[in-house]
Amino acid sequence: MSSSNSSSSRNRIDSRLPQTAPQQRWQQAWRETEARLQSTTRAAAAHSVVSRNARVNKLDADLLDTELTDMLREPVSKAMSLLRPGFVDTYRKEVDTAIRALLFWLSVGSHRRATYGQALQNLTYAEPGYGRRLGWRIHMFGLVSIGGSYAWSQMTSRMSHNGWADAPRQSMRNRLWRLASWLERIARMAALTNLVAFFSAGQYKSVLERFLRLRLVSARPQLAHSVSFEFLNRQLVWHAFTEFVMFALPLINPARARAWVVRSARAVLRLPLASVDPKVAALPADVCAICFTDAAKQADAPVDPESCVCVNPYIADCGHRFCYVCIKTRMLIEGDDCVCLRCGSRIVSICAYAEET
Repeated sequence: MSSSNSSSSRNRIDSRLPQTAPQQRWQQAWRETEARLQSTTRAAAAHSVVSRNARVNKLDADLLDTELTDMLREPVSKAMSLLRPGFVDTYRKEVDTAIRALLFWLSVGSHRRATYGQALQNLTYAEPGYGRRLGWRIHMFGLVSIGGSYAWSQMTSRMSHNGWADAPRQSMRNRLWRLASWLERIARMAALTNLVAFFSAGQYKSVLERFLRLRLVSARPQLAHSVSFEFLNRQLVWHAFTEFVMFALPLINPARARAWVVRSARAVLRLPLASVDPKVAALPADVCAICFTDAAKQADAPVDPESCVCVNPYIADCGHRFCYVCIKTRMLIEGDDCVCLRCGSRIVSICAYAEET
C-alpha cells in the first residue's frame, strides 16, 4: 500500500516538471545569460569612464612630442649654419613643419598609430567599428594638423604684412582679413570648449580628433594604470649631468688640460716635453717667442721678428728671454706644464733681465 502511494506521488511531481532534456535547459539558460552579458558589455563600452591618469598621459604625450621637436631643431640649426648662416632663423616655421612631418611619418605614418610621445605614455590611436578607414583618418589628421596649421600661419602673416587690416572696410582685402579673424576666434572658442569636454570625459583632446573620431586608448590595457618612469628618469639624469657639467666647466682650465694631455702623451711616447719650431728656436735673443708665435697665428703674411722685441724682458730658468706679461700669463695658465718655446724645457721660475754694462 505504501509503495503504491509513493509511486503515485512521484508521478505527480514528474508531471509538474518541464518535459525537456537537462542539456536543453542548460543551453537555454546560457543563451539568456549570454544575451544579458552582451547588452551589459555594449552599455559599458558606450559609457566608458576614462581615468584621470589617462587624461594626464594624453596631455603629457603632446609635451613630449614638442620637446622632441625642440631637441631636433638644435642639431639641424648647427648643420644648416655651416652651409648658410641664419638659414634656420629665416625659415624657422618651415624647419619646424618639416621636423614635425618627418616625426609624424616615422611614427604614426608607419602603421604604428602613435607618436613617440604617445608610445612612451602607452597610448595609441584606435576607434572600434571603422576598420580599414582608421589609417586614412590618421593620415588626414597629420595633413591637417601639420600642413594646415603651417598654411594658416603663412596666410595670416602675409595678410598682416601686406596691411590687409588697414585696407578700406568695403574692400575685398579687409573683408578677408575680418573673415580670417572671425574664423580664428571661432577656432579658439571651439578649442576651449573641447578642452573642457576633454577634462570632463577624457575622450578627444583636440577638435580635429573629435571631428575625425580619433581616440587615444591604452596600447596595452594591462598596463593602463601603471606609470612608466623611464622617460622621467632619463630627464632627471640628463638634468643632473648638465648641472654638473655647468658647475665643473668653470673649474677646468682648457689650456692647462691640453698641456697636460700633450705632456702625458709625449711621456708615453718618450718624446721631449714639447716640440720646438725651428723658426722660433732661431729667433734673435731679444725677440719674445710668445709674441712672435701669437702674431704668426693671426697674420696672413710673414711676421717681422723686429716687431716682437721683448718689452720689460724677463729671463726664464732655461736662459731665454720673454716679455714679462707674456711669460707670466703663460705660467699662470699652464702652471707646472709651462714649457719654453725655444728649447722645450720646463719653466719653473723667472727673474728680471738685467743687461750687462
